[in-house]
Amino acid sequence: MVIDIHELKRDKLVFAQEFPPGGIDLGRDVALAEPLVSEGLAELIDSEIRLHGRLRTAVEVTCARCLESLRLPVDKEFDLYYRPVQTIAREEEVELDEAELEVGFYQGNGLLLEDALQEQVLLELPMKSLCRPDCRGICPQCGQNRNVVHCDCQPPPREDRWTPLAQLKK
Repeated sequence: MVIDIHELKRDKLVFAQEFPPGGIDLGRDVALAEPLVSEGLAELIDSEIRLHGRLRTAVEVTCARCLESLRLPVDKEFDLYYRPVQTIAREEEVELDEAELEVGFYQGNGLLLEDALQEQVLLELPMKSLCRPDCRGICPQCGQNRNVVHCDCQPPPREDRWTPLAQLKK
């Protein structure tokens, strides 16, 4: 759904969009596990687009330790501001002040709602997802999930490269 600045000049835009799994690309490591439901309001304040509302969904990610799939619920309220990119587009480098760090930018005649929702879902996810806090991960020797199977693999013999230096210290 395109949020067009010309339409916002005339009136506010109330939206209620539902995106099916696969309807928004979240990257190769994250997928929508159920429909993403969003509702909210888009309005024009001066030359800024204000987008506020709520989104709800569940995503499927991979556990960082055992590589099993897990579902994470996402329920988030958002209040976003977007300025035209021309307000900072210059040839030289421009330092952004703290207020500008909280603002997104759009090009052309508006922005895609999908892009704003994609960003909000990804920002809500933890940097490393775990299936449970005590996840034991996979065995580095046999590759089995240590949460499911107790393997009897022995750690590899240590190759101690520092032994000659330790002898010099004596």
